Amino acid sequence: MDEPSMAELSISGKKLASMPKDYTGISFEQPQLYNPAYFSAANVTLVTAYKKLSSHGILRAGGHLSDVTRWQGLNGDFDSPRQRAGVEKGKSYWEWKLTDSSVRENKGGAITPEAIRNLKGFLDATNWRLIYGLCFGSGSPERAQDEAAAVAKIMGDRLLCFQIGNEDDQFHAMPQFRDASYNFDAYFKEYREFVDAVRRSVPEAKFGGPDVATNLDWLLRFAERKDNDAIFLSSHFYAMGPAQDPRMNAAMLLGPNERLEHQIEQIHQAVAVSNLPYRMTEGNSCFGGGKPEVSDAFASALWGADYMLHCACAGYCGVNLHGGGDGYYTPIAIGPDLSTELRPLYFGMQFADQFAGAEFLACTLATSQVISQNVTCYYAQRDHEKLLALINKGAASLSVKLPGELAHRVTEERRLSAPSIASQTEVRFEAVLPRTKGQVTVSAYTAVLLAWR
Repeated sequence: MDEPSMAELSISGKKLASMPKDYTGISFEQPQLYNPAYFSAANVTLVTAYKKLSSHGILRAGGHLSDVTRWQGLNGDFDSPRQRAGVEKGKSYWEWKLTDSSVRENKGGAITPEAIRNLKGFLDATNWRLIYGLCFGSGSPERAQDEAAAVAKIMGDRLLCFQIGNEDDQFHAMPQFRDASYNFDAYFKEYREFVDAVRRSVPEAKFGGPDVATNLDWLLRFAERKDNDAIFLSSHFYAMGPAQDPRMNAAMLLGPNERLEHQIEQIHQAVAVSNLPYRMTEGNSCFGGGKPEVSDAFASALWGADYMLHCACAGYCGVNLHGGGDGYYTPIAIGPDLSTELRPLYFGMQFADQFAGAEFLACTLATSQVISQNVTCYYAQRDHEKLLALINKGAASLSVKLPGELAHRVTEERRLSAPSIASQTEVRFEAVLPRTKGQVTVSAYTAVLLAWR
């Protein structure tokens, strides 16, 4: 076995950002609510999975299917030609794979107050809160007003905010929603109509937006509008894609991502203009449902841990990774009889969430040899606790010398590991006997979390 490369960790006093306690989030396709039994306190295994993932998470109901949902409230379903056309067209979307089998078999179902009540029970049981998407693509202000009133009344303080629409910057290419001339000005006019309608029934309603897919010019223009009524800015991010492209593999996923760095620069501009925080409300490893043997393998866990920590250091107030059903990239898959299957990405998210409530300080790895860009480090402090994550996304082990302030024996040591980056099972995020003192070796394709108290 080759000797590991050597590196030395340096920590500066430069403060980067703090990870909010509710940083970790999951996003799901809204028609999953057609089955009231899924997000329910009675779904004990799912409740347990969410509680172990985060003690203060944010659940986001949205996705591509959110714009083709039906709402069946006490005042009817607010059917219209646009909604009928949207629902019918939506039955051909691939995203139904991200719902359970009972929902896929009843694509003409509806969200009901019963589902919202059960969702409230689920959120109470997990101590999570909710971002609720209102149907914008095929819906109407009248429907939004009725639906929001019911959701707000049932959810109470479990409701963080509403979102109006999903990836509206792509509507110009979706004739079932809008025509080819659709632009930001047309969008924002309609957005205000929906906000005003919701406020007529829920005067204290809060919103997040604009929830764009890729057009961050829309994000900046939204930020510049002082009447945006948002409590945070939002957009989406998929690390790679489309899934059918053979170049989308584990090496690409784990390598540097210039597009992410460019997006962070644009987000910083929008945040500076608006003085609002930013949340990534939908994203994952590979758009189009994920890449088999990559998005559902251990490579996704290492990517997820690194991505979430990187975004936290960049000042994001949260990250909601998308999933549901038995999609390749889902953190939690739905099995037979609503059983819960934890996929590798889940454990990467769990790793990152260990930094919730901590403040990051800049740190670097230095060596006389070339250190792969696939090795990253994150250092943070929380109360009287010091935390260090070392994530090795490369094929060679690395031995890291720790600075003087971390040279004493660690209090807690956890490792995120699997037999290989292709492993779909046997993924572990577990405590090991804390032996590290002054130096730590991080094996290939492994992440280490150290804590000093």
